[in-house]
Amino acid sequence: MDFSFTEEQEMWRKSMEDFTEKEAGREYTRMCDLEARYPQELWDAGVKQGFLGLLIPPEYGGMGADAIMFTIFVECLAKYSYEMASVFHVPMFSATNVVDFGTKEQQEKYLPPFLKGEQRFSISMTEPESGSDAASIITSAVLKDDHFLVNGQKQFSTGAHLPGNIMVTSVKTDKDAVPPRNGISVILVPNDMPGVELQVLPLIARRSIGTCSVFYGDVKVPRENLLGELNGGWKVLTGHLEWERQSVCAACCGEARSTLEDIIEYAKTRVQFGRPIGKFQDVGHNLADLWCELQAVRTFTYRIASMITDHIPCVKEVAAGKLLTTQLLHRCSLAGMEYMGGYSLLPDSDYERHWRNSRYLLVGGGATEIQRFILTRLLGLR
Repeated sequence: MDFSFTEEQEMWRKSMEDFTEKEAGREYTRMCDLEARYPQELWDAGVKQGFLGLLIPPEYGGMGADAIMFTIFVECLAKYSYEMASVFHVPMFSATNVVDFGTKEQQEKYLPPFLKGEQRFSISMTEPESGSDAASIITSAVLKDDHFLVNGQKQFSTGAHLPGNIMVTSVKTDKDAVPPRNGISVILVPNDMPGVELQVLPLIARRSIGTCSVFYGDVKVPRENLLGELNGGWKVLTGHLEWERQSVCAACCGEARSTLEDIIEYAKTRVQFGRPIGKFQDVGHNLADLWCELQAVRTFTYRIASMITDHIPCVKEVAAGKLLTTQLLHRCSLAGMEYMGGYSLLPDSDYERHWRNSRYLLVGGGATEIQRFILTRLLGLR
């Protein structure tokens, strides 16, 4: 087995590292977070480079890159914050739903403006009373002749408010279906449609991108905005989960790596009691353990990318990857908070941002407990 990158992959990695330092560097990332400011300059630069076409097949004007190239892309962009990577990967894996389940008319309508950066995509699944149990949604869409009438509320819809955004929205179209997931459909809802109201939530995380409550009041959505089959939305919703969770794995590896590198350098130079704190056994051993874990988890992340590229089912592996990488980022951020002491509470340290990101990622994209729930089922333990 060869664990090294090919020449093409290594060139891609180096180019993405350069792009990240230039367009999503430490100071820019910090500024966007502190000011709750969308990284529009980063978006524009990525659009100019053609990054939005990374996962789109060539026949639709994209690059048709594989999951390994995508993982390199996300890992590099997340160097200083998961959010810088999610500027792209959230709309990118959301757009793959149109590629995989859209009609020819939908593909022709939505993909060209997406590739030009004129349009974004986001996911609206979670509701106030429906989080991990995604099949229990109550937002309804009643089919009336040539349109759906949508009513309800979505919660924690990241990026839903951004200009030109299309919300990939799960709705209940058959409230009596058994099991409930057989009554779910997915429709494409532009965020500027009459009856749509968006409210950005003041979370401790996701400050740059923004996460919303979305209210639908008699929103009249054309029938042709149905994505996939009527009452067949569960297939659409689960179809992108491997890409979504793999993007979390890659981003966590990228942010954990820089977080750990920073605290190791700090431990070499911060002197207390006459010597660098890294020379104290408890500090040194903890950082060594985290470094070892990062090597293992990062290798596993690229193993998952290889399986996706080779079309090998990997629901179990990607659940394990999401579980391991998010917990690693959390522990790395906690180490930084602990060893920097009071200074870690200041924005200039970056550790409080890493910690906030890690807290979000333990829940977002499928909670830690849900990943364990999936694994126990797939391991035959229940």
